[in-house]
Amino acid sequence: MSETLSARRQAILVLGMHRSGTSALTRVLGLCGAALPERLMDAAPEVNERGFWEPREIVALHEEALEAAGSVWHDIRPLPGPWFESAAAAAFRQRLAALLDEEFGTAALPVVKDPRLCRLLNLWLPVLGTLDIAPCVVIPVRNPLEVAASLRQREGFGAAKWLMLWLGHFLAAERESRGLPRCFVTYEQILTDWRSVVERIGAVLGIAWPRAPGAAAPEIEAFLSGALRHHARSDDALDDTVPVWIRDVYDWALAACRGAEPDGAALDRIGAEMAGTMAAFGPVIGELDGEIERKSAELRRWIDVAVERYALIEQLQTVAATRETARPTGTLQAMLHRLRGKS
Repeated sequence: MSETLSARRQAILVLGMHRSGTSALTRVLGLCGAALPERLMDAAPEVNERGFWEPREIVALHEEALEAAGSVWHDIRPLPGPWFESAAAAAFRQRLAALLDEEFGTAALPVVKDPRLCRLLNLWLPVLGTLDIAPCVVIPVRNPLEVAASLRQREGFGAAKWLMLWLGHFLAAERESRGLPRCFVTYEQILTDWRSVVERIGAVLGIAWPRAPGAAAPEIEAFLSGALRHHARSDDALDDTVPVWIRDVYDWALAACRGAEPDGAALDRIGAEMAGTMAAFGPVIGELDGEIERKSAELRRWIDVAVERYALIEQLQTVAATRETARPTGTLQAMLHRLRGKS
């Protein structure tokens, strides 16, 4: 790496599909001295009990950007390329530049993780260029069957949707990061040999870790200990029942994780085939996703109503047991009126 580039600020961009080990990797890099954002997304015990390590405000901006481009985080269709040249995209870049200043200040080595970044890298690169921050990329790879199983449990839908989402995220991340300093690592490597992972990332990306990995070892090992790897699947399970696109791309990714990054032509071919398929079936997929979103919103509304009704019933029971005797008086009557109003 040139002296000029190594003297610049660097940003580590963690580009990985949801449930691919991005959180574990980002936490490890943070403990080695990479700067985490000022405002982190809260941990979710039922989803990711050890934290997401994502920038809450930037994730919210990413969600807005996807919506403006006519998409959502779980859309298997690629983003329309022309959108990145639109006035809307330019406005998001201005907001992103301001957020980066708020979240990281003058930190020499910020690390940014959000799976949506795989599809929005073209939003980021001009901003980093304007700020004179050199981007470098780490792409964590996990068996797509494990990813699909985890998301199916968390979000519903069938495994096929999540396999296609894994494919789209990986292809976008690989394609848009070509030409940048980058390193591929597996989720298993992160969990079982994090020292080698950190050493290799530092060597490939030209990073001198602000905190020596040895000094960070007790915290890293405490963080990685325990059952972080759910839904384990053998690579042998990627058999003929799994679409050939998925198998071929995963084989490519594993080779890249071993340090022998194959030629990208095979991925370009698969990407072109996928784009052709989406051109034919994308409108139908969009209509189905839209209907699912509407049904989900309606279901969430009824769940909220049910929760509120249950809370009112509990209050009624408490009041009846402690304050009321023969017949309802003012408090009970008011609550009953509220309860009937939810019908």
